[in-house]
Amino acid sequence: MKIQHAAFRGELPILDPRLLPENNAQVARNLDMKRGTLKPYKGVTAASSLPATINPSNLWRYDEGNAGAGFWFSWGDEYDVDVVRSPIADDAYARVYWTGQDAPKMGSIAQLTTGSGPYPSAWYQLGVPAPETAPSAAAPASRDDVPDTALETAYVVTLVTAFGEEGPPSDPSGFVLRWDDVEDNPDFGEVEVTLPGVPTANLDITKKRLYRVESGGTYQLVAELAAATGSYTDNVVSEQLGIALQSLEWDGPNPAMRGLTELPGGFLAGFFGNTLAFSEPYLPHAWPISYQLAFPDPVVAIAAISNGLVVTTTGQPWLVTGSSPEAMAQMEMDVNQPCLAKRSMVDMGGYALYAGYDGLVAIGGSEAQVITASSMTRDQWLALNPGTIHAYRYDGAYLGFTDSGSFLFTPGVGFEFFDILADAGYYDVAEDNLYLVQGTDIVTWNTGAALTYTWRSRVHEIPPGSAGFTCGKVIAYAYPLQLRVYADGQTVLDLTVQGATMFRMPAGYTLSRDWELELTGNAEVASVQLASSPGELV
Repeated sequence: MKIQHAAFRGELPILDPRLLPENNAQVARNLDMKRGTLKPYKGVTAASSLPATINPSNLWRYDEGNAGAGFWFSWGDEYDVDVVRSPIADDAYARVYWTGQDAPKMGSIAQLTTGSGPYPSAWYQLGVPAPETAPSAAAPASRDDVPDTALETAYVVTLVTAFGEEGPPSDPSGFVLRWDDVEDNPDFGEVEVTLPGVPTANLDITKKRLYRVESGGTYQLVAELAAATGSYTDNVVSEQLGIALQSLEWDGPNPAMRGLTELPGGFLAGFFGNTLAFSEPYLPHAWPISYQLAFPDPVVAIAAISNGLVVTTTGQPWLVTGSSPEAMAQMEMDVNQPCLAKRSMVDMGGYALYAGYDGLVAIGGSEAQVITASSMTRDQWLALNPGTIHAYRYDGAYLGFTDSGSFLFTPGVGFEFFDILADAGYYDVAEDNLYLVQGTDIVTWNTGAALTYTWRSRVHEIPPGSAGFTCGKVIAYAYPLQLRVYADGQTVLDLTVQGATMFRMPAGYTLSRDWELELTGNAEVASVQLASSPGELV
């Protein structure tokens, strides 16, 4: 008679301890089980600290990959922030955009990191508004005769930031007659245009652009002017007009927009209420209303995966696909799983995972399923309080933090649980480091000293009266470690294992039916065995 465990695996809470596969565990805590051994997970290591003036629950790093040379951005627990870099290659301003801190915001890295922190320390409102009033236009009073070649002309004005971002046009002026009679009467072609003022919001408006339309044509650029300019005398002949107005639909983002996400093709996505919105490609300040999609239920979270955008709601999830913002298509997923926590949504590469009522829901391609259904019951899942989860993709697995602990879920392996709490996190792709916030400290995951683990086997049913266990052995890469053996729920051995030599079991338990083994420590274990005779040990 023999019990042996190697190729250790994690927990499958859904199964009764008697029905677990041979090497799965009732308890697997603080373990790294990728090698099949009982290898202790590492704790955290202090990396930096944040100003004590905020209680951060949002973390983001600028200039990742340059340890010590970047900037930590953090936001308090009253916000739920999503951050993206500028989609423009080699952006001269190194701009950063984010939602979740009231209205959407942006800024250059120089602006965002002024002073000693916390960062971001200054910013601008994302988007460029249209002027609040229309321009007015007046023809010269000295005109006597209007030639047949006179054109009906109207004007609009746009605002432009120091970054070159142009907003939508103002309402048009009234029509006025003008003509290009510059040879005989150069003043007759002039039109006096009074320009609207600049809004007082937190915007970096530095210029105005004046556009003109003639007799039902297209608005074309007349002049680019300083923001403070109040009037302009238009004597530009028609053939010298500039480019056509492009920003007709370049509205700013909705002030309530959240969930900012970058998609292939240089455009961004965000949501507010039951509406999904997209920006113009490579123009993060421009969010045309014509690019919006509506859903039956309020949107909770979005995630970009390899074949589209996963959109979770308070009802069913959706997959949105397309290569350009004006041609995105919606497909409803056939699974009734609302998203319980926005920060539980994680892009896993070819699919996304998020916390639903019945477990972690996976959406990839045209399929959706509760991927933890074979590992954990609905009641067991809800006991983890999934509405508090914030999660990250780590080493190919889903790493989630709740208000009571943390867990790693690997499909096909099961759950591993950890005694580590965190308020926020940020995964640095270039460094391959997961940074966590604990209070005002920033720490790195799985980089510190070995944690003390616990692994408890399934319940082994041994026919009563059969030959009892007389000896055992633990093969480990280091010692000591602690072994506990339970018979019918009673502790029959509590041994500090000092080496790979055989140990003896106490006598008197031949009538016991249920046997369990539990290992604790911080030394890596390859196998553990109990046997009826020394000859059975390997």
